[in-house]
Amino acid sequence: SGTTGKPKACPFETQRAAGLTGRVGAMGLKTGPNGDRWYVCMPLYHGTGGTTALVCMVTGITCCIGTKFSTSRFWTDVRDSNSTGIVYVGETARYLINTPLSALDRKHKVRFMFGNGLRPDVWHRFVDRFGIEIVGEFFNSTEGVMALFNGSRGPFTATFVGHQGAIERWRTRNTYVPVECDMVTGELVRDPKTGFCRRKSYEEGSEILVAMPHESAFVGYWNNPEATEKRFERNVFKKGDLWYSTGDMVR
Repeated sequence: SGTTGKPKACPFETQRAAGLTGRVGAMGLKTGPNGDRWYVCMPLYHGTGGTTALVCMVTGITCCIGTKFSTSRFWTDVRDSNSTGIVYVGETARYLINTPLSALDRKHKVRFMFGNGLRPDVWHRFVDRFGIEIVGEFFNSTEGVMALFNGSRGPFTATFVGHQGAIERWRTRNTYVPVECDMVTGELVRDPKTGFCRRKSYEEGSEILVAMPHESAFVGYWNNPEATEKRFERNVFKKGDLWYSTGDMVR
């Protein structure tokens, strides 16, 4: 994990690894020898590249591993490997969309892409230019305390980090909670009289806190108790409550 600071090692439990395979069904991927082929050129020691390779091994999807991310080699490698899916992280999709237009832009077999951090201003342009049918955008961290997933197949769900129906939003309304924070310092804003924080609406958005039943519900950082403790926020809405701080702003 390194989104909110220096890289930190995290335990990755078998139960969580097995749960990741649900994304295969959510995107309608085909397993087995004649199934989908997933091109991965992201570092395998990083969460997105590593978990994608792991999902491929567990489910039986062919994993086509690239040596590194390169805008000049990306689509050539994809075509040469007959890949039907690709992985992106952060700005990599923007780098690809900023390359010169080519007659080969749609000369590939890719129908889905999976990753995190696809900017709204890039999403539509990328899908339209390269002819992608499915965008599997997720919001998560290597620690895995919370996760949102959006298997988008069209404009209705495009540009969202997660897509949940009314029932699921109601079910998690007191688990994933936006809390007012200082946009400059990133610190939670606490009432000077009570010391408690103010909840914000999902429409307004803010940093997302995750309700924790106890400290052990967070696997923590490997041999780094100080960094682990920094992820907790206490006495947020009432005395004695415990929350995990994602460090990310979501609306």
